[in-house]
Amino acid sequence: MSRPEAQRADGRRSRDAILAAAERLLLTGEGLSVSGLAREAGLTRATFYRHFSGTDAVLDALTRSIADTLLPQLLDSLADLPLYAALDRLAGEVVAVAEAYRHVLVSQPHSIEDLARLVVPDEPIASFLADRRGAGELVSDLSDEWLARCVRALCLVAITDGRAGEVVVAELGGALRRLVE
Repeated sequence: MSRPEAQRADGRRSRDAILAAAERLLLTGEGLSVSGLAREAGLTRATFYRHFSGTDAVLDALTRSIADTLLPQLLDSLADLPLYAALDRLAGEVVAVAEAYRHVLVSQPHSIEDLARLVVPDEPIASFLADRRGAGELVSDLSDEWLARCVRALCLVAITDGRAGEVVVAELGGALRRLVE
């Protein structure tokens, strides 16, 4: 009988292979099916079902994985910047991520708002805003939590905007700046 650690490692490899297969298939414009994902991952359908209930669950997990990787990096990149520079960076990163992962976003069974709540259930920008308020950079009468929710809403609008990236970055950056004035 194999050791539990080996079984867990094997399970993680299978799960990771399925997620990588989903991203490859989405990048090529192919739709996702259980058979296609299992084949692309080099696994059986039974192995697929040990990890996921279907293609929607794979899309959810893939999106969570992307968010879990990118969000901490984004927040770290904002930490030492002055408020307006951080908001400009946020605008640029949001649009860049939306463009880079458009293939995942357009395949989602969820609305963009529901997807955002699924992968980022809290308002991580609220602590950033609280830090800026503590440093005297943010003087808005609105609460940090409310402002963070507004920032999220503006970012979601930018993600779904079909115009050229530089236009969206400029408008999002301007809107974020006006929001915190």
